[in-house]
Order: sequence, then structure tokens, then C-alpha cells
Amino acid sequence: MYSKPFKFKLEKILQMKIEEEEEQKKIFAKAMKKLQDEEEKLKKLENLLEYKKEEFKIKLLQANEAHFFKSFSDYLEKLKKDIELQKIVVEKCKLEVEIEKQKLQEKMNERKSFEKLKEKEYQKYLAEQKLAENKFLDELSNIRYTRNKQNE
Repeated sequence: MYSKPFKFKLEKILQMKIEEEEEQKKIFAKAMKKLQDEEEKLKKLENLLEYKKEEFKIKLLQANEAHFFKSFSDYLEKLKKDIELQKIVVEKCKLEVEIEKQKLQEKMNERKSFEKLKEKEYQKYLAEQKLAENKFLDELSNIRYTRNKQNE
């Protein structure tokens, strides 16, 4: 008895969905990496600000020059502004990560739905194969029975 092999009609689409998901995983990983980098920049700026504040306190006790205090104070204000700007960058990165995560979830759901469809079709194929095999065996039994009856 010959049986045709299982062939999923939408295999090319399933493969395309798998490729799209893999591409989205790369995009998501890139967004996560950028977020980590930007958070690290923010942390460095915050650490630098704290260090410079301590340095300013020490120099305040040692120096007595007005232009030094003004320039150092301006520098600290610039650092604070840089930190605020960096916080905005980090928030944008977080939003981007969330968007890419949603897109990845959509791609995964699409792939899973096609895989479920493939599995259902495969189960249907197996049931049809079993039915055909049983029919073939029934016919074989009938032929043998008929031959045995004729030979008696």
C-alpha cells in the first residue's frame, strides 16, 4: 500500500513567520542592548555628579576664588541637565523596548498559530492514513475470505 507523504500546504508561510520572528528577536535584543547602554551612561553621569559634588565641597574649604565657585557651580548645573536629558533618553529606550517586545509577541503568536494549524493537519493526515490502512486491510481480509470460500 502506497501512502503519500505529509505536506503542509502553508509550509512556506510558516517558514516566513519563523524568519520574521527571528528577525524581530534580533531587533528586540538590539533595543534591550541600547537600553542597557543608556542606563549605564545615566548611572555614570549620576556617579560623576556625586563625585564632583564631593570635590566641590572639598575645594570650597580650600579655595577662596569667586570665579572658581561660579565655574564649578555652572559645571554641576550642566551635569544635572545632562542627567535629566539622559533620563529622557532612557525613558525613550524603555518605550522602544516595550514596542519591540509587543511586536515580538505578535510574531510569536503568528508562528504558533501556523504551527498549531500544521499539527492539526498532520493529525488529520494520520487519521486519514489509518483509515486508508484499515480499509485496505478490510479489503484484503475480504479477498482472502472469498478465496477460502471458493476453495472449499
